[in-house]
Amino acid sequence: MKKMHRCEVNCRKRKKRNTAIAVLMFSLLAWFGIGNAFAAEPRMGGTLTFGTENDFAGFEVLKSSSRLAINGSIAANTIMEPLFRMDKDENLIPVLGLSLEQSDDGKTWTVKLRKNVTFHDGTPFNADAVVHHWGRILNPENKFRGRAAMGPIVSVTKVDETTIQYNLKHPWLPFNRVISGTRGLINLIPSSKSVDTGNQDRAPVGTGPFKLEEWKSGDAFTVVKNPDYWGKGLPHLDKIVFKPMTDSQTRYASLQSGQADIIWMDRGNLINKAKADSTLKVYFSEDNGAEIFILNTSASPLDDVNVRRALAHAHNQKRQAKIVYKDSIPVVHHPFGNQCECNDDDYREYNPDKAGKLLAGYDGPVELEVLHSNSKRGRDIGEITQQLFKDVGVTANPAGFDFGPVIKKVISGKYQVSTWRISSRPDQGPALFLTLYSKSRANFSHYKNPEMDKLLVAQRMETDPKRRNEILCQIARLINDDVPILYRGGMRSHVITSKEVEGLSSMKDGIVRLESVWLNN
Repeated sequence: MKKMHRCEVNCRKRKKRNTAIAVLMFSLLAWFGIGNAFAAEPRMGGTLTFGTENDFAGFEVLKSSSRLAINGSIAANTIMEPLFRMDKDENLIPVLGLSLEQSDDGKTWTVKLRKNVTFHDGTPFNADAVVHHWGRILNPENKFRGRAAMGPIVSVTKVDETTIQYNLKHPWLPFNRVISGTRGLINLIPSSKSVDTGNQDRAPVGTGPFKLEEWKSGDAFTVVKNPDYWGKGLPHLDKIVFKPMTDSQTRYASLQSGQADIIWMDRGNLINKAKADSTLKVYFSEDNGAEIFILNTSASPLDDVNVRRALAHAHNQKRQAKIVYKDSIPVVHHPFGNQCECNDDDYREYNPDKAGKLLAGYDGPVELEVLHSNSKRGRDIGEITQQLFKDVGVTANPAGFDFGPVIKKVISGKYQVSTWRISSRPDQGPALFLTLYSKSRANFSHYKNPEMDKLLVAQRMETDPKRRNEILCQIARLINDDVPILYRGGMRSHVITSKEVEGLSSMKDGIVRLESVWLNN
């Protein structure tokens, strides 16, 4: 057994451990934009109010692969925990797992689990709980939409009470990145009892620093301190109240008035306004992934590749980023962020003349319904898209809905164009496999290209990092050639807080961690 990643915690070497943790936390906090994270001793107690973009859809992993937005992931991480997290330098941080070792053939990964941990319902955290969770994900009868992204994982088996093994079909280069992601619910371990009784979706149970107190849909999702939390001295807060505020201006006003302590934000004008306000603090993390339009390639007229190519040339990403996002997100040519560089990605730049020539060969008018969220940002996106497409003779009809109905329409295939995201992940290979592989149940664009399938499989099989990055860039070029998606900009996570909020940190996938947060008031 060769050790690829060893992240063992030695509790007996307290001084060393505390120093290492302090260095790691300082690194994380500095990356997220925080100055002197250790300027004052954390204060215990208090209630934090978090203004979210929307209410949460639920916390049952088999139902949530396409409906748990970033705010829901933040809340989920207060209740449930992964085996590992990943810092900005892609070092594994032990959580419920203590160590990770790879076999010589690269097909078996062994995890040592933390001892003496219990779920909020009193049941023990052990190998059985992890195996139960992954068994449901991997069981083909459950038809989990995210299953394709986990393709190389054949099974997760118990070795003993505190040891499990991931068994792979073949060596998988991004495995450590994949199982340390905290976006969504795949890696967050729930109570088997809660799952089996059918309560997990609406009353989630985990091992986390907080436990659910009450969920009033549309009003508040409240978690309270877990007095039996294994992380000594954590959390600092007594309570966190997540309050859905669909309108971004309302969220911002609630922060200014003191009704909220922290808000998630993607409105560029308000982000820029907050940066100029000495009473507020703005934090952000650069994420992989992208804000996109997803195109239904099985629906007329988008089943014609030249129509899709025309839309790509008609879509002025720079203008949209400036008008809608106030340049708060970057212009991108691929979804990989800083994972790799693809300088020869053949991106289709804004060129209305090319768009017009491509559309000239299409028999009949081009009219599209563009789905978007019913937020101010969503409406702005719909309006500018309507104008951009109008300039090349395409009629775009914006259609605003709440978050849930948009998801349902896309999943059902009853749409043409919709706002969407390629989720922020430490590694984009699995996310793209999920999004673009022809047989994936989460391929909502219904895009089918044997060459893309071949590349997606190849990047999964490749164990040389340089060669794998070359394959990822080939995928980027093929995306820009076939246009199953249009990029609206890169992923960037922003939160704004009052000056009283201290100790904020984030992981590689942009998820804000709240167990170390405290209120300096």
